[in-house]
Amino acid sequence: MAEGGEAGETAWAALVDAPPTDAWAVAPVSATGGSQLGFLAAWLSPRRPRAEAMRIYRAALDPGGAPASASLLLVPKERRVLFDDPAVQQARRIAIGEDRFPVVTTLSHDASLFAGSLLAGRDEEARMWLRDDPFSVVGEPRLVEVGAGLLATATALPQPVIERFGSAQPWPGSRF
Repeated sequence: MAEGGEAGETAWAALVDAPPTDAWAVAPVSATGGSQLGFLAAWLSPRRPRAEAMRIYRAALDPGGAPASASLLLVPKERRVLFDDPAVQQARRIAIGEDRFPVVTTLSHDASLFAGSLLAGRDEEARMWLRDDPFSVVGEPRLVEVGAGLLATATALPQPVIERFGSAQPWPGSRF
């Protein structure tokens, strides 16, 4: 895995078949109670490291992080779901208002296209709440187990932000 990362670099993530050698952090991902789905890899780079990479909130990542249960929603780019879509906005409001998920991030293809979400937790209560992923109004999330080496313990959620203002960072980034 690549070393550290410069301040101001964008965080990227992709679900890949094999662990990339150039990733900043990587962890195996499996279906809850089942089969290996691949590896979730993260990079810190000013540019997209590979075509399938999506922007992710940097604070959701920690290369020293412990294993976690997660709800992972991936929206195909060709589906073109905008961050301004009322379903995405409502899911964000719920994630902020309920404050049940220790790790929360959206994924983005670019400054306006919603690529999915990742909610994660490590205790039994958080695992229970993952079944009620607020982003399920946008698509069907998968309950997965993410191995060690990728996810932070918690992300700090900002105050509610409803409108985008010209940023390419995924929510809950400070500039989004």
